[in-house]
Amino acid sequence: MTHSELRFLPEFEKYVPGLRVGSGDNYMGFCPIHGEVPGQSKPSLSVNAATGLWHCFAGCGGGNIRTFLRLLGESSATIDRVAKKSSTKKARPAKREAPPDSLPERLLGVFDWCPTKLVSEGFSEKVLFENDVGYDKKLSRVTFPVRDRDGKLVGIVGKQPTSEFGKYKVYTTELLEYGLQVPTFSKGDHVWRLNKVATQLKTERKPVYIVEGFKAALWFCQAGINNVVALMGSHMTDAQKKLIESLTSQVILCLDNDDAGHAGSLKISQKLQAARISVVVLPEGIHQPDDLTAAELRELCRTPVSISEARRQWLLRPSP
Repeated sequence: MTHSELRFLPEFEKYVPGLRVGSGDNYMGFCPIHGEVPGQSKPSLSVNAATGLWHCFAGCGGGNIRTFLRLLGESSATIDRVAKKSSTKKARPAKREAPPDSLPERLLGVFDWCPTKLVSEGFSEKVLFENDVGYDKKLSRVTFPVRDRDGKLVGIVGKQPTSEFGKYKVYTTELLEYGLQVPTFSKGDHVWRLNKVATQLKTERKPVYIVEGFKAALWFCQAGINNVVALMGSHMTDAQKKLIESLTSQVILCLDNDDAGHAGSLKISQKLQAARISVVVLPEGIHQPDDLTAAELRELCRTPVSISEARRQWLLRPSP
């Protein structure tokens, strides 16, 4: 993008200390609205030099260039002069940029709050912190950052504020409000915690436990079983299959103890034909791993069974 297309950059440079290039046409600097001083804090203001949109991650809000100048106490004449740039016709339309392949790490600062509901359910703050689990105060959601195998932040998933755990929302418009360019993201293209387990397997040869959701994976970690990943659903996509096969040849399944989980386990065992598959069979009446105590889960994981034996046990159970 040419300097002429970044038409609001000179205006922001007048007011924002320490302005530095971010991703695309976004810049980051110290927020003058609440008086940030370089060297005394981290920069929290994101501005878009092409559109004039801005957002302060520290709580000042966001908006267009008019709102920004008004909050700084500028005169109406100055605001009108600067705002006219937004309607200036360009000599040549800007080339549409491809979406970025990751999100900035600073975004996690917005959700840097402890999800007390999970702590009350028995999860330690240490486990939540190690897995970047946070809380969206604005929307009252527990947040789960999703990373690719290399550890790059590619998406945020928020747990909806409902009475049941398990209803999730992939953040898209929520991120656009922060003035960020959002990468193309689909849960089916990623496996949660894959990057952490890939790092672990470089020094330890272990099987990889596969569970359905975030909470089940966290409970494995709570039990001290860190070689666990989550599909973010009971179905394994072709993309997830490739990721798992690039990671290990020994898989232990522990999907939810319901019809969807049983069917998913059988389909995954057929999909991962090159891997050795075994199953942790949850006791009747236990729906998912976090319904067990950490000690019970550790004990159960010591005796996984073959997929055929798991199927036999499921078929012998009485119909609900």
